[in-house]
Formats: sequence, structure tokens, C-alpha cells
Amino acid sequence: MGNAICVRFFAILREIAGKERAIFEFNYRPSIQEVLEKVLAEIPSLDGTFFKDGHLNEGYKIMSGKEFVNPSELGKKLADETLIILPPVSGG
Repeated sequence: MGNAICVRFFAILREIAGKERAIFEFNYRPSIQEVLEKVLAEIPSLDGTFFKDGHLNEGYKIMSGKEFVNPSELGKKLADETLIILPPVSGG
């Protein structure tokens, strides 16, 4: 039995991906980095936006469960079945 992982996109990432969320299937509980790599492989329009060469691009935030993920912890397994990718925020 596989694990269906829901990845949610916000703001500019939603526009670039052309969708609010995407479902990815794994045969095991993946790490956060494995999910990010699969997102880029299956939605090429996002290539180079939030994740490049195994590193999270500056300003982007990842949430697994209800917690923000430190960029040094991308090798950790997902906390649940949802991963959220937040783009940099600006405003005044």
C-alpha cells in the first residue's frame, strides 16, 4: 500500500504550477527532500523556483505537519501526508 502525499502551493508557486495542490504516490514514507525532488520532476515549470541542487532557495519555507522545516532537516521523513511550500513574502 502506498503513501499519497499532498503538496500545496501558494501565491506565485500556485500560478507557476497551474494548480493549488498536487498528489504524489510513494511506496514508503518519503523524506521531505524526496517529495521536493518528485515535485520538480513531475511539474517542470517549478524547476529552479524553490529548490535547486538539493537546497531550498532563500526565502522559501516548507511546512511538514504544523511545523516549519529547517533547511538542514530536509532529509527527515514527512510528519504527515501534507507538505506545504510557501514563497518569500514581502509587504509593508
